[in-house]
Amino acid sequence: MLNIHTVFVYGTLRKGQPNRRVMEPHLVRELGDGKIRGAMYDWSFCPAVTLEEDGVVVGEWVEVTYEGLTRLDRLESYPTLYDRAMVRELVSDVRGWVYYVAKEKVRGDAHVESGDWVEHIRARHAC
Repeated sequence: MLNIHTVFVYGTLRKGQPNRRVMEPHLVRELGDGKIRGAMYDWSFCPAVTLEEDGVVVGEWVEVTYEGLTRLDRLESYPTLYDRAMVRELVSDVRGWVYYVAKEKVRGDAHVESGDWVEHIRARHAC
């Protein structure tokens, strides 16, 4: 199990979202829906999450292979654009990696109040 990594995905890697296909070949197991502490911002093409603010970010917990984590690092431009940290699920003991940005990278960007990217883009496209 050393080469299996738990990851919290909250944006374009969630089920039904465009980058899920990048992760699927490396997906070991879906652990279910989840929530972490943080704040979400709209970068138009994808969300950005900060861990320095109170709020709730909605997403999914997954397990991926080491190769999958490496592929996600490339997709997220880690560590240039996004950084990666260990976080804990708000209502259980699940822990894993999440990709996040420093608060100064989201200054002036729209805050996603719901913390749910899928809900946010659905509402944005309904307008």
